[in-house]
Amino acid sequence: MKHLLNAVCVCALCALLATASYGVELATATGKLIPDSPDVKVLKTRDADEVRLTIQDAAGTNLFQSEVLGSEEKLFTLEGKPTSLALRDLTGDGVPEVITSAFYGPLASGLYVFTWDAAAKKFVPVPCIYPKFDLTRDLLVSDVQREDGSDMVIGADNVVTMLGLVYPDKEGAAPTKAAYTFAFDKGRFVHQKTEPIPEK
Repeated sequence: MKHLLNAVCVCALCALLATASYGVELATATGKLIPDSPDVKVLKTRDADEVRLTIQDAAGTNLFQSEVLGSEEKLFTLEGKPTSLALRDLTGDGVPEVITSAFYGPLASGLYVFTWDAAAKKFVPVPCIYPKFDLTRDLLVSDVQREDGSDMVIGADNVVTMLGLVYPDKEGAAPTKAAYTFAFDKGRFVHQKTEPIPEK
């Protein structure tokens, strides 16, 4: 009898794990992200204070799960409209990338772009390069918050504009707001220019 109860408990646990939720579903999208393969499903979820991205095949098997992207939902602007998750070819190779965003605080939000790496056979983040500072990140950052998503904008030409702060060299001086522009080049987003935002 004890063995039977143990077997029932194990089966129940397996069933629970098989149907385990990833938390609150924030957004989903479906598309052909891997060349010559069936469509995959992209899920953006929030569990407690952890926003993640998961990519699954048609059978529901995880092909990719991101690290924690942030603590709260965040919108960005694509084609003039606010959105939370999108599939769009930013690299020009004919295969869409996954674009999403999340707030991770205390003022900052991240715009994340994931692409299929055919050589490595896995999804990887598209890096962001600041040549002036010899800095590389796995995300684009905005630290000027706008609830409508206008602080992170992907233009029709796939140029990305992020609103951020410029910290002056003078100690004690207040930071100013600026628009940071990035263009895709050779597998990465490269910072092009920083322009001040006029105060209203």
